[in-house]
Amino acid sequence: MLALVGGLVNPTHAAEQPPAPNGARNFYAVLDEVLADFEYDLKSGQVSGLKDVSIRNIGTSENVPASFKPHLELLITERIMKTTKTRIVHCIACRSKKTQLDGKSMTISSADTNSVELQRIAKMNGIQNFMDVVYAYQPSGMILSFQISDVETGTTVWTHSYNSENTRASAQRRGVDFQQADEAKYKMEYMPTMQVKPTLYTVMAPKAGSGYSTALGFGLRMMERYDNRQKEVGFEMNYYYDVSKLIGITQPASNVWANFNLTMLFTHAWGLFGEEENFNVTRGVIHAGIGGTYASGFLGGLIRGGYEWRFAKHWTLTSFLGYRPTGTAMISGTQLKLSGIEGGLGVGYLF
Repeated sequence: MLALVGGLVNPTHAAEQPPAPNGARNFYAVLDEVLADFEYDLKSGQVSGLKDVSIRNIGTSENVPASFKPHLELLITERIMKTTKTRIVHCIACRSKKTQLDGKSMTISSADTNSVELQRIAKMNGIQNFMDVVYAYQPSGMILSFQISDVETGTTVWTHSYNSENTRASAQRRGVDFQQADEAKYKMEYMPTMQVKPTLYTVMAPKAGSGYSTALGFGLRMMERYDNRQKEVGFEMNYYYDVSKLIGITQPASNVWANFNLTMLFTHAWGLFGEEENFNVTRGVIHAGIGGTYASGFLGGLIRGGYEWRFAKHWTLTSFLGYRPTGTAMISGTQLKLSGIEGGLGVGYLF
């Protein structure tokens, strides 16, 4: 069995290996993960130069037996033909060697060292692009590199390396959303990532005149994530509903939270989870916002800051503390001041 016990087992010693212990990784399973990333790029159209392609050379590290090369070539061919409509040309003449005797000297040459001869063979076989593959094996992992070049010009059309420690499968085992790596590696133009989060709060908010009101709050935050998910910017909308009125207790007109009200904040957030967001651990986010509130007879400002805990992929626990600068509420023709500190705690769901 080909297994990973502190590293990848060399395929030349497969028969000598004991059964893999729990948690060990099979050699060919790891290779399949690397090829699966190549297949993903094929499906998403990231691989260029696939028209009438021929696999020209396959190079391997010294610790990989030569008998592994045709096996690897067939695995790569299988992925290409499975995913695309590409015509794979098996070019025997491209790899053949030519011997020439000139008196007492003998010259051995191959087509890959003679560009003119290689172009002639490619044209005769209808090949438009050559693919070269390099496979490197180390006990800690494997790397599979591809290069596709144009037959006529010799220029590189596409090249990419796949590392077994950075595959989508390994990222999923670490609890990482591989979409963030895709954005960094594949998208040449900036593509916004929008995040929507409804939240249910319990809030302590100041009343007009004096005193505080306990209210249920509904929040809807819409943020755009940027800087590799390190920062977020957008808006948050809140609606407060006084708990006393909810249970049927009549509230005075000075309690603006017992009537229609709407808070709108321009918000910015900073992630504290480092370069890679891992859904297996709790992540911290600091957020700050500035805006205002409209209610019946009241229009005032609000400054808010807070801290958010994110659990798994979707759940959040959000705390905030805000300050309302002095504003005037017109209640039944009477002017009342509304100012003070407010705070809240809420549970949200990230989309």
